[in-house]
Amino acid sequence: MTNRAQRAATKAVRSATEFVAGRVASSDRMMSVVYDLINGSNFAGLEAHEEMLSDRVRVEAYHRGIQRNVQSGDVVLDLGTGTGLLAFMASKAGAKKVYAVEHSDFIQVAREIAAHNGFTNIEFIRANSREFTPPEPIDVVLHEQMGDELFNENMLENLLDLRDRVLRPGGRILPARFRLFVEPISMNDDMRIRRFWNIDLPDGIDLSASEHSPVAGRFDTGRNNQFWLRPHSVASTIGDPQPILEFDLNSLESLESLPTHHLVERTASADAIVDGCCIWFEAHFDDETMLSTSPLAPVTSWGNRVFRLDQEVAQGETLRLDVRLGQLVEPSTWDVRAL
Repeated sequence: MTNRAQRAATKAVRSATEFVAGRVASSDRMMSVVYDLINGSNFAGLEAHEEMLSDRVRVEAYHRGIQRNVQSGDVVLDLGTGTGLLAFMASKAGAKKVYAVEHSDFIQVAREIAAHNGFTNIEFIRANSREFTPPEPIDVVLHEQMGDELFNENMLENLLDLRDRVLRPGGRILPARFRLFVEPISMNDDMRIRRFWNIDLPDGIDLSASEHSPVAGRFDTGRNNQFWLRPHSVASTIGDPQPILEFDLNSLESLESLPTHHLVERTASADAIVDGCCIWFEAHFDDETMLSTSPLAPVTSWGNRVFRLDQEVAQGETLRLDVRLGQLVEPSTWDVRAL
């Protein structure tokens, strides 16, 4: 199969998956079950962990955050331990005891790595975190539960459950502070893929009639309103980025307390093509340690979903966007439209 065919097949599978997810997104209980199953499948092979372990931005941010915030004598719970890396870092930082919780068979790999490296204060627990209660209060809940769009790995449900059940008063979640961005972007000319009717072709060939054509409309599947960025493809944002959501897991009441309808207004600093609205997040360990998945930051293993706009904006013009996040845990229900 050619690379182009492989990409097409991948897009078809992703579209089918998002269609099914969208059908069950109205049920919080069903979504929780679905994402438990998806996470167990997505991270069950070495290849997924190879990508994460090779992500130096991710690994170094967690190493700094753990070294700065796990104290000698702490009891730590590592949620979704995977290879055990964060549990190992917590042990090295001085934790007295680490409970490494993982609901998939991959925990066998973490146990083997721990034994090979001589860790003796880590207890590996194969269980869903919502069904595990440690025998002692937890000082630090450590996690890397962020999906590409932040919420879509059951992060909030899992962490708020642990916070309320097992974290001691004054205990810490690491990382706990997050900022979500949905920002209009302009891409580099050689990486830009325009809407069908906006593509410039040689010899004066004009596709503009297809924009409102009922004939062409029959072939618009509606799936091309989103795409995934390739690394280094973004030239700039349109205006100064501002988060649409900011929250701290130490104090957040619930998933439902986060607003899902937002108005985004950005003033263009230069003439530009607004290719779309890009999603990224920041995870803050403390005031000095932060991990960003911005397309203008160093590349990470997280992807960037873009809601396509493909419109021109003049310098000084204000772009107004209606952002509806639907079900926060299911980005296929999100929508971004220009006003």
